[in-house]
Amino acid sequence: MATVKNAFAFCNNEVAFLAWDLDTRTLADCLGFNIVRETLDDDDRVVEAKPLASYVAFEGQSNPDWLNQNTTVWPVQKFNWRDLTLRRRRDGSGLRPEYQRVRYVIRAVGKMRAGLDPVEVVRENHIDRKTRKKIEHTYKGTPIPLGYLTPAVRTNIVRAGEDIGPFQSTFTNGILSTQFLINVLKEDDGKVRSGELERHLKTPGDWLRNYLSGDVLVLMKKFIADRSSTYLAALYEFEDRELVDLVTDNAQRIRLILSDAGSVAKKGADGKTITTYDTTNAKTRTALRAIARKAGSKFTIEDRMFNGSGHIGHNKFIVRLDASGTPRAVLTGSTNWTFTGVAGQSNNCIVINDDEIAAQYEAYWQRLAADAQPAPKPIGARATGAGQKDPLKNANRAAHLTERNGYTVTTYFSPNVPGKMQPPAKTAKTPSAPPPDMARLFSLMRQAKRAIFFLVFLPSRGGLTSIVSEAVDLGEKDPTLTVMGAISDSQAMWGFEASDKATGRKAYSPHVYQHNGISVIRASALADRELLRDIGDFKLAETLTVGKAIIHDKILVLDPMDPVNCVVAFGSHNLGYKASYSNDENLVIVQGHRDLALAYTAHVLDVYDHYRFRATEIAKEAKEKGAPKGDKWSGFLDVTDEWQSHASRRLSRYFGAGS
Repeated sequence: MATVKNAFAFCNNEVAFLAWDLDTRTLADCLGFNIVRETLDDDDRVVEAKPLASYVAFEGQSNPDWLNQNTTVWPVQKFNWRDLTLRRRRDGSGLRPEYQRVRYVIRAVGKMRAGLDPVEVVRENHIDRKTRKKIEHTYKGTPIPLGYLTPAVRTNIVRAGEDIGPFQSTFTNGILSTQFLINVLKEDDGKVRSGELERHLKTPGDWLRNYLSGDVLVLMKKFIADRSSTYLAALYEFEDRELVDLVTDNAQRIRLILSDAGSVAKKGADGKTITTYDTTNAKTRTALRAIARKAGSKFTIEDRMFNGSGHIGHNKFIVRLDASGTPRAVLTGSTNWTFTGVAGQSNNCIVINDDEIAAQYEAYWQRLAADAQPAPKPIGARATGAGQKDPLKNANRAAHLTERNGYTVTTYFSPNVPGKMQPPAKTAKTPSAPPPDMARLFSLMRQAKRAIFFLVFLPSRGGLTSIVSEAVDLGEKDPTLTVMGAISDSQAMWGFEASDKATGRKAYSPHVYQHNGISVIRASALADRELLRDIGDFKLAETLTVGKAIIHDKILVLDPMDPVNCVVAFGSHNLGYKASYSNDENLVIVQGHRDLALAYTAHVLDVYDHYRFRATEIAKEAKEKGAPKGDKWSGFLDVTDEWQSHASRRLSRYFGAGS
């Protein structure tokens, strides 16, 4: 009898990722896999066994309302899967407890026949928000009874939580499942009204906002809650109502460096275009200045304005100092303090509870404070003479290495290229040497033996002089290397071509680059457009469409299964030369901490897998160069075992080999 082998699971505080294989290339009559999540007590007794949700019906069936069944009805026709309900329930705002001990049972299934043990169908229900009654999920078409083809195989046990050693690691859910959102917004009256989603995202305490923000918002609030501590903050975008209130309520313990963010260009009466800067932060800045001006106020705010200069104060970090003034912890990551940052985008936020690392950030904050920028008059006017000075840049060139038991943490700060130099142009005959932080990342990438994973927003145009170009180059040279990544901004996609007025060529950005072991995809806003079309909310469309920060993460993971040589890099740094040359940034590189690397890998693969399908299908329709071959997927599960011939096992073999 055939068996499932190399079943392995890993997770972060939100989702779990599973991978497995079969001991045969093709299992006759196999229609996929039933996957059951078992929750265990401390004595390894099963306290709950629940099949994972599934939404894709068999050919001949349909799921017009996009209501979930589970894998006893619609099995998984892949060799890896995500458990999106590990913590967040899809039937409401309920949250499963942290740190539950969980494992997964995986069995291949086929059409029921004599000699097979039957798969017992588990019915799915949801709670009607008006009547509060249970209503069974239904679908159209004739059910296909299933039977088990293989014995049960269980994965390792995982625990879903944010605490990983000295790290508290969290991720947003972001606007990934648009069908889920549409169903939620239609529940009350069957309609989605203009502005409805934006109101959810902006309203403190709103259940959908909390769902989408995951534990990120909770971590931010918890970090500033210590009344005996003081805080040094350096922020870029800052306008979220709940977070502004958080800072306002704790202002007497905070010193803030707030950069400019946002701009609006309008034509004046004379026909000339006038640009107003700092439009995102203007309201917040005014309110906080008023607090700072009050007699006896201990709150300070330093305006760090680069308005239109080509530089940005891109940091999003806060250092916590204890009652004696000793740095104890730092909160950093990619999450801007905006409603889209916490609830509308893919982001990460992490607290590092380490005195030495906190002290490195405290020293950087002091350098930023000393590097004062001239204040434009008025504050929203274009800045003249703005730009970081060489003392700051020179001080930032040094790497800060912290050695701990079994792992190391290296921090970099930028800008770290002195002078007026800028990243080399695409046409440069002699490529410039990479800045120190990028040089270190490139060096580590060249040592990767099995896998490179990444999520980026806009590291550079066309991915050049960034981790994107380096990852693709390495994958081209070594077909055994797995390179998987997702890019948000269309201009950053590998293969991007700018428009050319002279020839009339339009800008071109492919949705997929796939070759050897490389699979780089662009986060197409297809489903976001569908959602926004139903909503009719064009204001929010400007935030969530192509070219904007659908994915706002800046994450690189190398060989996450290797307990000694694994690497994870994160922070505000966009992972390209431009950030190092021009922006206030921070970057953290952790080596040898497998649990943290796998937590970030789970997030990367969650986001990648969400956008992979739509990117590949759009690429096929457009007949893009490098698009995956094969017919367009019908959108339904195969009713034969043919699906196995095109199901990739690359991830299964990577994660399974180290399980």
